[in-house]
Amino acid sequence: MTSSSTASIREFLSRNGVPYRMVPDDDAPEPERPVIVCGEQRLARPTIKQVADCLGMTADLPDGAQFDVAVIGGGPSGLAAAVYAASEGLSVVVLEKCSIGGQAGSSSRIENYLGFPTGISGQALTGRGFLQAQKFGAEIAIAQEAAEITCGAPWHTLTTDCGMALKARTVVLATGAVYRQPQIEGLDRFEGTSVHYGASHIQGMMCRGEEVVIVGGGNSAGQAAVYLSSRARKVSIMVRGDGLAASMSQYLIRRIERTPNIDLLTHMEVEALEGDDRIDCIQARHNKTGEVSRLPASHLFLFIGAAPATGFLDPAVALDEKGFVRTGDALEDTDLQRAAWPLERKPYHLETSCPGIFAVGDVRSGSVKRVASAVGDGSVCISFVHKALDERPVKEAQAASDD
Repeated sequence: MTSSSTASIREFLSRNGVPYRMVPDDDAPEPERPVIVCGEQRLARPTIKQVADCLGMTADLPDGAQFDVAVIGGGPSGLAAAVYAASEGLSVVVLEKCSIGGQAGSSSRIENYLGFPTGISGQALTGRGFLQAQKFGAEIAIAQEAAEITCGAPWHTLTTDCGMALKARTVVLATGAVYRQPQIEGLDRFEGTSVHYGASHIQGMMCRGEEVVIVGGGNSAGQAAVYLSSRARKVSIMVRGDGLAASMSQYLIRRIERTPNIDLLTHMEVEALEGDDRIDCIQARHNKTGEVSRLPASHLFLFIGAAPATGFLDPAVALDEKGFVRTGDALEDTDLQRAAWPLERKPYHLETSCPGIFAVGDVRSGSVKRVASAVGDGSVCISFVHKALDERPVKEAQAASDD
């Protein structure tokens, strides 16, 4: 049986394209498992950060390092910002807390992205963006999380979860969102082993020949259903409403309708999970009749939306009522007053209530939750980054910092 710690490490390695091999280790005591052998190092029950360090995946950044642009988040929007900024001669650092690609990286196949008529996996698409950013000279630090950001002039200060402080003249927030965890009895016991928030190659292998349930009616749920149907014996899509038409692209709906081992269960909500080491059965309630049924299943996939990852931001960065970052024209006068906006000009498009800090992709208030629009945000943003940088030349900024 795969433990949650083993599953998270396998997912990290797979998502970052690191080849690995699993072998039984009966000599290692249970509290030390999993054991990672990396070169000459042997790591007992390591953290993701320790695995990344061992593999040399974290950039060697000195404390107090200075950059023109700091990008927080390595999803499509963050990678696009890094590619365009670095290709235009700016010094760039990207901080990514887990793996390159963000939520898009876990998509098994994206079929409506321009230029890929036969589809492309999220991992392949964002992996190419990662290589492009590196090619142009961007520093990319994986398993480095921004724990705090402080607005400043001329430098913004970023503190990582390991206590290192970086300085950047501009910042691009591309943190996306974190998966919502519904109130389901037994959910915590099965996370990582049989409760999942994405359907990558690892989950596909775990579900081979099994019965699985997917909760959600958006494109991510549809892509997961189609992908898993080629591996699982049966896939059930569970939604609270009448169907999929209101939230899923038509091409996915047609694909689902033509796939014999995918069932659609409407007006259903998960209430509890049963099982020992993994899920054996899912209790669900019909939200119109109140009838409770038990579905045999070994894996549950949740695609029910996400909350913005903004907990580390300076209070001067204005958020909307749902916690997403307000930018440009979406900023109200009261937002700028509370943030003590210091400039005569209004914020640029994609700029937050803190001058020189921009927000792109899913974390931005009013954004379209599509990979293409996230890439567009990241690339367009850099034109305004240049304007913000021009407002205070490098020499002047350096002199002010040295005083």
